Amino acid sequence: MQLASLHHKDSGERVLTFATDESTFHSVPAAAKATGLVLDPAIIDPMGLTWLTSQALEHLAELNLRLDTSALEPLDLNHWRLTEPVPKPGKIIAVGRNYMDHVREGQKIWAKRGRKISIPEFPSAFAKFTTSLCGPRDDIIIPAGISNIDYEIELAVIIGTPALDVAEDQALGHVAGYSICNDFAARDIQRREMEAQIGITLSKNFPTFAPMGPWFTSADSIGDPQTLQLTLEVDGEVRQDANTSDMIFSVARLVSYWSRVGLETGDILITGTPSGVALARENPQAFFLRPGQLVVARIEKLGELRNRMR
Repeated sequence: MQLASLHHKDSGERVLTFATDESTFHSVPAAAKATGLVLDPAIIDPMGLTWLTSQALEHLAELNLRLDTSALEPLDLNHWRLTEPVPKPGKIIAVGRNYMDHVREGQKIWAKRGRKISIPEFPSAFAKFTTSLCGPRDDIIIPAGISNIDYEIELAVIIGTPALDVAEDQALGHVAGYSICNDFAARDIQRREMEAQIGITLSKNFPTFAPMGPWFTSADSIGDPQTLQLTLEVDGEVRQDANTSDMIFSVARLVSYWSRVGLETGDILITGTPSGVALARENPQAFFLRPGQLVVARIEKLGELRNRMR
């Protein structure tokens, strides 16, 4: 099951929808009315988080099965904008150095600066702010005076059932579903932050630096999250091509580890990026993003992000 959040361009209304493909979205409230299924208003509020609970997803799955799409008009995308699937998550935990090939390319970068980087022994992360979120078709705004913008395709894990100190073998039971995130970064700022050992915050959190979507895909539609192919292209050129099987710490391990802080419904973990980032190239300046370029991030079974740099 795929669920998307759409925003009306004129009225500002937001609606939760069933997503069939990139151009076909059926309003959940309209579907409930058409089928006669009575839903708690909280379940159909895209700005809330109740729709991500296991009970709510069961009701939505039942409605989706009943839905006769031939009898219900899809929303007119001339009037609606596709937004990030979870507009207001409680927190976004962004995992770093979680693909073996990405760690190896990072080791080469730091070796040139006289530092040795080891393979991580435990998951590390930084915070992405909700204000950095944007939709899967939105432009990425390059801030004035900021350069060296880089891309990072990542699998986004969306929490359904709250988790506190859960065991790894129970962790996936707390996952509601998945989406795609492109974790953009201003590398010139990131380098200064890392060298000052203060954590990477500004470099990763400019507005629009976390496009997400194109929709939420329920966990039961994905199966094993460690078998998904990821691809990122810039103007049609493949820059990243990998599989989630290359993760150092699996989704289950990450959910278990970060459940120590108390994960809540709607929280998001973005799980690291594979090799191929601009920063690790022989000539990074030739690969950093420029205005006008189109960045397409795809993950198997989850769809794609299409974001233009501006």
